[in-house]
Formats: sequence, structure tokens, C-alpha cells
Amino acid sequence: MSKNIGPAAPARHQATRPAWRCRACAAPWPCQPARLRLRREYAHDHPGLAAYLCVLMHDAIADALRRGSGDIDPAEYFAWFGRLDPAWPARDG
Repeated sequence: MSKNIGPAAPARHQATRPAWRCRACAAPWPCQPARLRLRREYAHDHPGLAAYLCVLMHDAIADALRRGSGDIDPAEYFAWFGRLDPAWPARDG
């Protein structure tokens, strides 16, 4: 007999590897909800967010090279970060 343990927890907007797609919505990662979460988490640590995204971009490039997928550009997954304006913690756009 199986136990009912309640509803499943909602999936977090995290990357799945090696495809670098969002586990919750399947959009290229970081999806919009993940970007907003990262902006909130690193609201007072812009250099920390830059370092974190650099490490993830390195991993995405390594995954793309291992898979031999020339149809994706891992740098595009993280290009949004470079387009943030000076008011970036205060804006959700």
C-alpha cells in the first residue's frame, strides 16, 4: 500500500545539465524566474553574481563541447547579466 505524502513540491527554476534548460519550465537557463531570483539573492553583491555566473558559463561551455553541440552558444545563457543597468537591484525587467 502506498502512502500519500501530499502534493509534490514545486520545481525550482534551476539548470539541468548538460542541456542547461530550466528544470521547472524548460526554458534556456537562466530563465526569467531564475534571473529574478539571482538578482534578489545577489542584490548587494554584484561582483559575487558575476563570479557565480562566470563559473556556470564555464561549466556550460564544457558541457557543450563534450556533447559536441555546435548549435548553442553557452555565453548567450548568461549575456543578460552584462546588460543590467545601474539600477539593476531595483528593477525586475
